[in-house]
Amino acid sequence: MRFGRGAAVLGCAAGLFVAACGSPPSTGGGDGGRQANPKPEGKAMPTCPVKALDKVTGPVTVDVWYGGLGGSPEGVLKDMAKRFNASQDKVKVEVNKQGASYQEVLRKYEGASATPKQLPQIVYLEDRALGELVDKGQVMPAEACMKADGYDVKQIDPVARTSFSVDGVLYPGYMNVSTPVIYYNKIHFKEAGLDPEAPPKTFADIERIAKVLKQKGVSEEPLSFKSDSWFFTTWLSGMGVESVNNDNGRSAPPTKATFDTPEARKILTELQKMRKEGLVATYPVTEGSIDHYLALVQEKSSMLVETSTASSTIRDFLGGKLDAEAVGLGFSKAQIDKATRLVPGAGMLPGPEQAGQVYASGGAFYMLNTSSDAEQAGAWAFLKFMLEPENAIRWHTQAGYLPVVKEAQSSPEVENFWKTDVAGVMLKNAVEQLEDADPDRPGPLMGPYTAFTERMDAMLYDVMGPNPKDPAKALSSAQSDVDEILKKYND
Repeated sequence: MRFGRGAAVLGCAAGLFVAACGSPPSTGGGDGGRQANPKPEGKAMPTCPVKALDKVTGPVTVDVWYGGLGGSPEGVLKDMAKRFNASQDKVKVEVNKQGASYQEVLRKYEGASATPKQLPQIVYLEDRALGELVDKGQVMPAEACMKADGYDVKQIDPVARTSFSVDGVLYPGYMNVSTPVIYYNKIHFKEAGLDPEAPPKTFADIERIAKVLKQKGVSEEPLSFKSDSWFFTTWLSGMGVESVNNDNGRSAPPTKATFDTPEARKILTELQKMRKEGLVATYPVTEGSIDHYLALVQEKSSMLVETSTASSTIRDFLGGKLDAEAVGLGFSKAQIDKATRLVPGAGMLPGPEQAGQVYASGGAFYMLNTSSDAEQAGAWAFLKFMLEPENAIRWHTQAGYLPVVKEAQSSPEVENFWKTDVAGVMLKNAVEQLEDADPDRPGPLMGPYTAFTERMDAMLYDVMGPNPKDPAKALSSAQSDVDEILKKYND
């Protein structure tokens, strides 16, 4: 589950810049951040000490900090560590939860980063933290370890690889990739006379379907929508619009915001129109909140835009009440007579013009360079274990993350999962839209992503909330504030 990224704390955007809004200090064992004009061939990689374990006389402890994982995904991580520990005797992995959300882990990391001895060997954070981590100079690029250990980086999905790379170098050792999708209640579609196998593909489809659901009295506010800027930047990227300059921060650290465009105004205007028509229930981004999920479960809404990883959450919630046939193409009117009133379906992320235009997002495991060579080698050994196809398959089939190892993508076990598991049926569309994604259109990359996200979340809620603001004015104000955030960070 992609937990909320916090309420709209606008200290940076309003000019009340705290220390965290400035460029972070470098306290790692590697280079201190990105070059202003990186070389086209990519950033020079440090040497990864993969052979250091050969010299140890006892087990090396590898501490993994994580958050943002609950339920099945958390169970997969704990089981992964247990099986790895049992498979060898040189490394002992300990997984330690630092909070329920990614934000809590990031805050814990930021608080300890100035004192490297307090840091773990691996930290699990979402993709949005990539820029800050690299700027601090405390991450050992996993690609350096792959190169030193003979692992072919091309075994990793190219869309995921691009999204999690900086200046041509892949940083995390494993990525739990997710993308936004739309979930919907097939029972509601059936009761409204809609095709339960035809989820909306565009904003126009959402509006048309929502009007029918509302007019038929099936749901009060048919679309449940969390004002998460992740959706907004994904839609922009799909339309070829960059959120910040310098190729969305990919060719060099960004210095200006670029999202205030006709395309952005079109997105916000169409969403706000549906909100004013009473077709959308808007929820602010708040850490740990599940109100937008409850709207679907409690039948206030019939559709929900959320992370593809929620498929496993929904499956677990249903507790075996439905099988894959019911959730898949086998749905029929007879399902309405079952104990549950929720028969979930899932479709590609609807867009302003077409569905499925996404980039790779999600969580990632980063190795820190602040430990001894043996500890860094132990961290790589654990992440290399995750990259084994068998374990990549577990992250997909048990935790709901999209498969990023090519051999796992083509596995018969995965093919069967898409046909026979409730979560698998719902995940298939997310897998397909990731396969079709353009590797040359990754999401934004920047150091002050937390401040950027908080400002953009607030802008989206300003437009979609109870007191809707003019989209053009909201965009203009947000762009000015993000310019200031970037300026402060880069100074």
